[in-house]
Amino acid sequence: MATALLHGDIDAAFGRVHPPLPARLAHRRVRLEPVDAVLSKDHPLAAEPALQPDQLRDSTLWAPGALDRLDFLHQFADRFGIQNTATSVNLGVAHFLAQVAGEPRSFSLVPADVPLPEVPGLRSVPLVNPTPLYAWSLLWCTGNGHPKLNGFAATCAEEAG
Repeated sequence: MATALLHGDIDAAFGRVHPPLPARLAHRRVRLEPVDAVLSKDHPLAAEPALQPDQLRDSTLWAPGALDRLDFLHQFADRFGIQNTATSVNLGVAHFLAQVAGEPRSFSLVPADVPLPEVPGLRSVPLVNPTPLYAWSLLWCTGNGHPKLNGFAATCAEEAG
């Protein structure tokens, strides 16, 4: 995404900002999105109405790629003492969630507001106390002359509150 912005292939993008940001890029946080834990219906905590993140300490965090390349999941594991992790090849969300559903001691994190595909044996449980928030930002190149970019950024900021 940063490369496409810097090359002028796109005018703006939504994503997670990882420092250091290239000098020509600017960003504005536009959403803090809560995440839920998704786990197998056979997971020992699957029947809980909500979970505190540290309750997952003895479970395996399943990631759709190398954890060192997935900043949010990596930080979650570090912050809440998740020692066991597993990774897979990202072949799409349905495939990924089916893998999680098939492992009774594993879990992953998904945006709370996104409808999940129908995956048998999967349960989504809200995380509370604290509720982890995924930060989405609008990114653009400074000095971008697109006539609608300023209005778009203002609308995003207004919607974000």
